[in-house]
Amino acid sequence: MNTAAMPAVERDRANRRTAIKLGIAAAAMVGFAYGMVPFYNVFCEALGLDRARPELADVHAAAMRVEFDTNVSAGLPARLTPLQPVVAGRAGGLVKARFRLENLSDAPLGLRAVPSYAPERAGRFLTKMECFCFNALTLAARETREVTVVLLVDEAMPAELGAVTLSYTLFPLEGKA
Repeated sequence: MNTAAMPAVERDRANRRTAIKLGIAAAAMVGFAYGMVPFYNVFCEALGLDRARPELADVHAAAMRVEFDTNVSAGLPARLTPLQPVVAGRAGGLVKARFRLENLSDAPLGLRAVPSYAPERAGRFLTKMECFCFNALTLAARETREVTVVLLVDEAMPAELGAVTLSYTLFPLEGKA
């Protein structure tokens, strides 16, 4: 409708009606937003959907990612594979990861795993409680073994650290490769 050809009284009435409709729409949107929370609770309860248990939530704990990287020194007939390449952790909590270690040769193989962290300062906040890198390993010919690392994440870990890469490099033991 062309408002320029309308008399001023009708234009004012049309503007008022538009403003009222827009006000009602805005109020309905705000009401809908507030009504969603109880509606969602009833909906989840009615369908039996499992929701996060508040007793397990720690909103003050900083979340971090621990990424695992593996390397093998040149010419070493072995393979080290993380079974879960990325694990979530929290300050003050434990992170557990498992690796598959394989001897690809037809002879026994002596190995040592050497860890490193990136960023380097992350090493101050992660304590190895259990690690296959603590001792030298000897694998029989064609043996495959699962090995474990358990890390304690320091409560003082800064939240901005975010992701940490823990890398293991396999080296032969002197005279055992």
